[in-house]
Amino acid sequence: MAVKKKVVGSATSKNNGNNTIENKTVSTNTSAWTEFSKHVMTGISYMIPVLIMGGLIGAISQLIPYVFLKIDPSVSIIDAMNTGNYIGTSFTMLKLASLMENFGFTLFSFAIPLFAAFTANSIGGKNALAAGFIGGYVAIKPIARVVMEEGKWITKSPVPSGFLGAILIAFIIGYFVKWLNKKINLPHNWLAFKTTFLIPLISALFCMILMVFVITPFGGWLNGLIKSLLQAAGNTGQYVYALVLSATTAFDLGGPVNKAAGFVALGFTTEKVLPITARCLSIVIPSFGLGLSTLIDKKLVGRRVYDKQFYQAGKTAIFLAFMGISEGSIPFALERPSFCIPLYVSGSIVGSMTAIALGAVQWFPESAIWAWPLVKNIIPYIIGLIVGAIFIAVINVLHRNKLIKDGKLVVNE
Repeated sequence: MAVKKKVVGSATSKNNGNNTIENKTVSTNTSAWTEFSKHVMTGISYMIPVLIMGGLIGAISQLIPYVFLKIDPSVSIIDAMNTGNYIGTSFTMLKLASLMENFGFTLFSFAIPLFAAFTANSIGGKNALAAGFIGGYVAIKPIARVVMEEGKWITKSPVPSGFLGAILIAFIIGYFVKWLNKKINLPHNWLAFKTTFLIPLISALFCMILMVFVITPFGGWLNGLIKSLLQAAGNTGQYVYALVLSATTAFDLGGPVNKAAGFVALGFTTEKVLPITARCLSIVIPSFGLGLSTLIDKKLVGRRVYDKQFYQAGKTAIFLAFMGISEGSIPFALERPSFCIPLYVSGSIVGSMTAIALGAVQWFPESAIWAWPLVKNIIPYIIGLIVGAIFIAVINVLHRNKLIKDGKLVVNE
């Protein structure tokens, strides 16, 4: 009996040890994810107001010519002004629309740099903020490099890395600056030199090297890869083409993959080879779906499943979707990218394939609501949009509700 007790006690001790190790591992993983989420949410909270302001002003600028003045969507505001057909009040409205377009989309372009800046700041403190902003700005407006073309040296801008590049640079810069602060030890009299000159200079140079030679080229490589896949799919049939086009259009919400999809799709639709239906739907389905999820969560599961700032962002995402702007989905994608991105890509595929299977065909390359009358079989088109949006909204609400029940997600209502 004594031996038996000893063996049992030993086994119990081992089990307790294993449980302790497992609990520590789970705790570490949870802590890492909590830290990641905290930094991302900090960046998002600063990004959302700019996204809303710029997006709404830019969207209103498109309503004036194409809804109120009923100008053909294929005609730009400046081209409409140059026709001489608009005078007096209508001409003044067009000038206002042009001003709001430039101002709104300039504001809009600061959303991703602000996200990168404040995410980096959340990690590495105020010394990381400036380098984070620089990295986020270069992610959407990459630095031109000197290249040889046709025997001449020219400057050429590469493909932007988009919000995926901004996430990478924000975290890398944040932790790099945090490391610098720990490793660089100077006398007290030199602290001002360290924080106002040395660390900002080192972090800016590190950011430049990383963006120019690593992150941006990766975005360009990904762009080329997707372009090749799209071209191959375009030759094998409309449904395969539509499926690939849906996924690549939705994937990074205006980033390099999206732009590659647009480049190829525009070529096919201009030459009347293949329609652009799947792309136009996949631009707006993520924003409709994620915005819809903020409207139905309480009705579906009896509770709020988002932090309070997401409810205004959800309404804005829906409005921007009507304007043919996909970036309203970015705050949702940044918060939980590992689940959200595959979800809205899947929803875009489901929605666009439903519309195409039911007979919707679109040749005009515009996804905003004023271009919908140009779609052949508009009812199937709208059905596909609704199906894709509901797919995204319902699954996202149910998933977040399960996370809340399991204690893996805490929501500030």
